[in-house]
Amino acid sequence: MASIKELLTSVKDESPVWVGRTKLLEMLTHIGESNTSSCMYVCPGDHSDWIGSDQIWKRRWDVLAAQIGEEVLSNDTGILCIQSGDDGLVVVPPFPVAQNIKFDHLNYDELYKCLSLDYVVGVVLLRLGRFSVAIFKGTDLVVSKTDSRFVKGRHKKGGSSQRRFERTREGQSRKLFDKVCDTVGNIFEPYTRTLDYVLLGGDSITINNFLKYVLRWNL
Repeated sequence: MASIKELLTSVKDESPVWVGRTKLLEMLTHIGESNTSSCMYVCPGDHSDWIGSDQIWKRRWDVLAAQIGEEVLSNDTGILCIQSGDDGLVVVPPFPVAQNIKFDHLNYDELYKCLSLDYVVGVVLLRLGRFSVAIFKGTDLVVSKTDSRFVKGRHKKGGSSQRRFERTREGQSRKLFDKVCDTVGNIFEPYTRTLDYVLLGGDSITINNFLKYVLRWNL
């Protein structure tokens, strides 16, 4: 059986890496069954009771948490843990794991199902002054729009000048966010019945301010 390290030929350490669908499927074909093989699908959220109900699986989980960190195991989409011999692989899928399952052998059925579905995904990319909104079906881009709205940059002076600048910048940010909301409405509206997920990306501060604005005004 090829080791995980050999399969990830472009990786110099054991840090998390991004791989596409094709590469992941190729990796799975190289992982052979052994008498110590196991496979575990874990949904996002609290899983302590489910894991803790079996001492063997709890020990496996504790070893895994010590090796890769609890934050990886408690992400927003869940994980697939694969163990075969001395090799292990943790897959963080792009979309949520549907159910908690444990196998004392290799079983990729749920992962194959996830990878084979062409989800309809709305994407909003936002940074200060510029944004993009798109709809994807699987890997195909269905529709998109990129636009901009001027927002002033940082201001180094203090005093009243600083306060005037902040008020101006807040007003410009609101106009940007209004424009993003209008664009999202226009792009997403035809797909509201079929939309599976919405993904946000871009500058974290701008995104957080945008979400606060949307929640505040119930947009």
